[in-house]
Amino acid sequence: MKRKLLMLLSIVILVIGVSQGTVMAKEENATFELKLSHSDKDVKLSIMGHGLKDMYAYDFELSYDENILSFNKVETSIKGFSVNPILSANTIRIAHTKIGEVSGEKGDVELSAITFKRIGSGTTPIKLSNIKLVDSKLDMVTLEPKVTAMVNDNLNLLTFKDVKGHWAEASIYEAVRLGFVTGYADATFKPNLEITRAEFAAMIVRALQIKTSDGKGLTFKDSKEIPVWARTYVQTAVEAKLITGYTDNTFGANKLITRSEMSAIIVRALAKETSSNIKLQFSDVDKIPAWAIPSVKTAVELGIMKGNTQNQFAPNAPATRAEAVTVILRMLKV
Repeated sequence: MKRKLLMLLSIVILVIGVSQGTVMAKEENATFELKLSHSDKDVKLSIMGHGLKDMYAYDFELSYDENILSFNKVETSIKGFSVNPILSANTIRIAHTKIGEVSGEKGDVELSAITFKRIGSGTTPIKLSNIKLVDSKLDMVTLEPKVTAMVNDNLNLLTFKDVKGHWAEASIYEAVRLGFVTGYADATFKPNLEITRAEFAAMIVRALQIKTSDGKGLTFKDSKEIPVWARTYVQTAVEAKLITGYTDNTFGANKLITRSEMSAIIVRALAKETSSNIKLQFSDVDKIPAWAIPSVKTAVELGIMKGNTQNQFAPNAPATRAEAVTVILRMLKV
């Protein structure tokens, strides 16, 4: 038993790459294949090894777009011990070893079956770029197969675990299909999460399919506080006169966007006149900032912005992700 435990420890150390073997394993001529299949709302990936001679353990890394795919689980039919998957930015690392004094796998073998949830739209590759194989003599070889499987833009596979039954469920999936918003890596959308000015700027620029600037022309006093990923969108939205900064020459990228601000941006995007003569009937109409009243009137008249169940417009309340995608979709249909 002690010998088996020591062997297991040695294999795990080899597999996770803490130590490197110097003797070439028998698997140096093995080839690999990625097979895709779909089940319900899942994308399933099978990692196949071909021409194996004595595969006792393996350690491989896959790269994928975590804005489109979210890792769910990994399984293997090979008896032994699996290291918990290691997740990092757009990559997953998986390792497994057999246990005891047994022979390695031979021939054509499925190493692992990985299940992803689709959380964003678009066609995206999954790449296997390197793999370490250990044989039953504990000799190891590192291979670089550079194998790719292409996940097609199957809109029926979009799924989030936190939107079922939500009032904006249909709008959320439509917005993701259109590509102006994505979910999170944990397969959630977080529909009730309040949205920042930078995030809304990105949504509106993507929705209008405006060619983005380089993000280097921002002159706000707080430009350094604008997230790197958002700078091109913010600059583009500013240049398109969709959004402005504050009177103190700050942009407030991380401030939560209010419903009044969102109304103004939507109306600017439509290039509609803001001279509506309708009389707003909301019980809190006196709380709408004077500068926002024309935009709110236009947005309400067009059916883009609406009040809540208490007949309030809530002009200074922060907008949620669900509200943002809903009003953008209404804007696109005007």
